[in-house]
Amino acid sequence: MLAAPTHDPFARGDYAVRSARRHERCLNGHDLDIAGRGSGWDPILDLSIGSCELCVRLWLPRAQWLDVDLQFRDEAAASSSALVLAGRPPMVRGGVGQIILQLWGAAIADLDVQMCDRCQAGVVEQIRVDPGYLRRGIGTVLVDAALIRGRGYRWSTTSIAYTMTAKAFWAAQHLPRGTVLGEPRRCPHMLAIDEYSV
Repeated sequence: MLAAPTHDPFARGDYAVRSARRHERCLNGHDLDIAGRGSGWDPILDLSIGSCELCVRLWLPRAQWLDVDLQFRDEAAASSSALVLAGRPPMVRGGVGQIILQLWGAAIADLDVQMCDRCQAGVVEQIRVDPGYLRRGIGTVLVDAALIRGRGYRWSTTSIAYTMTAKAFWAAQHLPRGTVLGEPRRCPHMLAIDEYSV
């Protein structure tokens, strides 16, 4: 029996990740309709690759990215993709659940999120990315995955560290209008949950 592949696309700084959708701009800010939109496939990871043709020609960093499907592993058709999202639902309705990004089955990042479908409210609690995978777009993919599950919800976050890194991260997000940063707006159902069962 063959051992599972251990190819790590992030080890040499090769790739960043993005949500699998049509993007208007590359990771360096170029309009892809003008710069040229490239695509490819990584057969080892079984994932599509997006690229900016201008960035590739200029040898710029972050010229290519891996497209991450925002469906959870158990929601999508069977796939052998090495990089997948998984969900851990809350133990109680309105409690805190998790969205996890896995590489070859090992968690490399996760996001805690509290959502109430009755009140259409969502609170991003915490985002954790393993140190070797920072600044690759992984946190953004996790936020996108939460927002797509709560489309139309009223969003907020718990307190945010007052660091330049945190400020840069949240400034780069495409959040719904009215999102409140650093001040969780929990609905009555969320507040009614016993803190130990969250």
